[in-house]
Amino acid sequence: MSTFPSLTPTTRIYTPGGVPLALQNTVSGLSTGFRRGNRRINQTLQMTFSHLTQSDALLIRDHYFNRNGSYDIFFLSAEIWSDFATPPVPLLSDFAWRYTSEPTITDVSVDRFNVDVALITEPIDIGDLVFDGGLAASAPARAYILDAGAAAASPARDYIVFASGAL
Repeated sequence: MSTFPSLTPTTRIYTPGGVPLALQNTVSGLSTGFRRGNRRINQTLQMTFSHLTQSDALLIRDHYFNRNGSYDIFFLSAEIWSDFATPPVPLLSDFAWRYTSEPTITDVSVDRFNVDVALITEPIDIGDLVFDGGLAASAPARAYILDAGAAAASPARDYIVFASGAL
C-alpha cells in the first residue's frame, strides 16, 4: 500500500460526503429514504501545493503514475492534515484514497510549480484490514495489513503498510 508524498498542502477543501441512501416517493406523494450502508461515501479532498520545487512536484506526479492513475488506492501522509488536532478522516482507517483525476501541474516561476490534486475516499472491507498487524497470523488471509511488524508472508498480502520486519 502506498502513502501519498509527505508534503504539506497550501490549501485543502474537504467534503465529508454522506451515507449511502435511496429515496423513494410513495403513491400518495410522500418521500421516504432507505439507508444502504453505515459508512460515509464520496468524501473528497482537493488540495493545492503552491511554489513546490520541481523534485517535489515530480513526487506527486510519480505517485499518480505509480498508483496507475485513479485505479489503485493509497493512504495519506500525516503532513496532509498537519494543522488538525484530529484529522477529519483518520490516517489509518477503513478508508483509503484514490485520485479522481490527474494532478494539474502549473509552472509559476523559475523552478517553482503549483500542483492541484483531487482525491476521493474508497471504503475498505474491514474484514480484509488488520490494524497494528504485529505478528499477524497466517490465517485468515487479509488483503491489507497496516503497521505489519513481523507479519507472516503467507498467504500473500495485497498491501502491507509499514512492513518493519515483515517476513
